[in-house]
Amino acid sequence: MRRSARLNLLRSAFSNWWVAGYLGSFAYRLGAVSPSLTRRLMNIRLRLRTRDGQVLVARLRDVNGPAEVFGAAEYAHEAIAWSDMSFILDAGAHVGGFTLWAAGRSPGSHIVSLEPNPEVRELLELNVRRQNLSGRVVILPFALAAGHGRRAICRTEDSAASTLAADAAAGDVIVDTIGLADAIKATGFPRLDLLKIDIEGAEYETLAASSPDLLAGVACCIVECHPRPPESSASVGAFLRRCGLAVTTVSKPMGLELVVGTRAPVPAAPVTKLGR
Repeated sequence: MRRSARLNLLRSAFSNWWVAGYLGSFAYRLGAVSPSLTRRLMNIRLRLRTRDGQVLVARLRDVNGPAEVFGAAEYAHEAIAWSDMSFILDAGAHVGGFTLWAAGRSPGSHIVSLEPNPEVRELLELNVRRQNLSGRVVILPFALAAGHGRRAICRTEDSAASTLAADAAAGDVIVDTIGLADAIKATGFPRLDLLKIDIEGAEYETLAASSPDLLAGVACCIVECHPRPPESSASVGAFLRRCGLAVTTVSKPMGLELVVGTRAPVPAAPVTKLGR
């Protein structure tokens, strides 16, 4: 992410944006001189005040994730009826950017958040507690993937970009994975109104291993797509159409795409007046 674009995003997301902005710029310059000091700096915890009044705790290396949610308002899509979203599954919850966003826009909602990375999940749990959301948000320690298993995560300097490794030897943290069907079942929800998937490239294997019937009752599905040739947002859109969803693709400021699938509400049955 270009530094100027990153600063603009932080400015839009947080009222105290300069803390993360200038520390991040300093860390970028320091990296060429002292990588060890840069790593220490990237692990500093910050209290970020969102423009809508929430306070979110994140390390410097975590900031980009919530900045995209609150700064780019990428989930404020006109097709998403937030007031109707009572049961939400957040796959790839990171430090809680989307979880907090969704909880604020759907005040009566219940959310299950999946986050496999232990050090990131600790901050997710902290942010949920700080916002008094423990009664509405359940956090599960899974990575969404093709199915159950044990996989390695490749951690990156920007923690929001950490990915599941194809080879266990290529990663540095071993986590538990879960398929989409079992993840939906694990929520315990009577239905699923909104499914959000932001899992850094694992969306393709997850959907490829899933039946379209699985999303038959889902009102809205949002997938952030990370190009993995030959897979792309087009293949995600095609899957959601097979699920019976109307699909819109939204270009994000930083070059990725969101595929938004929505289901038209079922029209109310006409009222028949009985004759006397």
